[in-house]
Amino acid sequence: MDNAQEALDTALIAYKVAEDRRVFLPCAISCDGAFLTHSQAIVKIPSQEKVDQFLPRYDRGDLLLHPDNPITVAPQANEDWLMEIRRQTAAGMERSPGVIREAYGQFAKVFGRDYGNPFFEEYMTDDADVVIVGMGTLSNPVRVAIREMRKEGKKVGFVRMRWFRPFAAEELAKSLSRFKAVGIIDRDFSLGAPHSSGVLATEVRAALYPLANRPPLLALICGLGGREVTLPDVKNMTDKIYAAAAGKPQPSTQWIGLRE
Repeated sequence: MDNAQEALDTALIAYKVAEDRRVFLPCAISCDGAFLTHSQAIVKIPSQEKVDQFLPRYDRGDLLLHPDNPITVAPQANEDWLMEIRRQTAAGMERSPGVIREAYGQFAKVFGRDYGNPFFEEYMTDDADVVIVGMGTLSNPVRVAIREMRKEGKKVGFVRMRWFRPFAAEELAKSLSRFKAVGIIDRDFSLGAPHSSGVLATEVRAALYPLANRPPLLALICGLGGREVTLPDVKNMTDKIYAAAAGKPQPSTQWIGLRE
């Protein structure tokens, strides 16, 4: 989430998507600890009337517990049916992008806030040479740094992921293929991952793999454990992305802001 308003709005959208019978899967909403969860911000709390208009009444249909209709809600399945259950789960996830788009469209009609592309947003990318990709409240220092670098003549853009699952691989690859180099900032570290990268960088690499002409990609580990991502950090990372665009060899994963 980018801010408190988006966190509130996404909670409503998440119920809409997760309880749609075409999906019917759990949905986890991730918010940056401290930066978002323990901060104060003004939000527009919708009326109960509008929420009721947007969200249907909770209805489990024929999945009610009743002696005449034995079902299980246990998290266990044996080998006889596990593969079939997993395939049903996968089918629900495969249908979810369309349901998510519908939910955002309905949300805009009811509440008057239109988020555009549900899966990721772009900031100053129209004429960008290089882009930074990230998630969550990281966007705040990144946007400020980009505005400052634009004044210096550096054409930098930002792409912020909204949904990690489902991952908008094809759409994201099409967008990122326009740029000379891409830098992915992870505020996490996936121990033992390919190239010792964070989770977002690993996913973006996989998304770009089918492209015949992939832009250079840098994985950047920064701001772990709630450490501040500063404007100098963002400018430092941008310099490295520009170096990658110029063909200068460097490590595929770099840690930013480490103390000596």
